[in-house]
Amino acid sequence: MRGVSESVNQIWSNVRIAVVGELWKHRNKMIFKSDRIDHIEIFTMAQLKAWSWVTNKARGISFSYSDWCLESLVCMRTVKNY
Repeated sequence: MRGVSESVNQIWSNVRIAVVGELWKHRNKMIFKSDRIDHIEIFTMAQLKAWSWVTNKARGISFSYSDWCLESLVCMRTVKNY
C-alpha cells in the first residue's frame, strides 16, 4: 500500500495469508466433512490468527485483541519493528 510504512505492508501481507488460510480450512471442512460455511467463524479466526502473528512477531505491542478487532489499521500503525 502506498503511504504506509513497511511494517504495515508486512502486516497486511500476513492478514491476507490468515484470511486465505481460513478460507482454505473451511473449504476443506465443506468438502471432506460436509460441514456448512460459517462466515463469522472464518472472519473471527482470520482476525485472531493475524493478531496472534503480529503480537508474537513484533516487540513492544501495546494493543489488545479487542483493540485489533475495532481498529486494526490504527494498531498496525503503532507497530514500528515488524
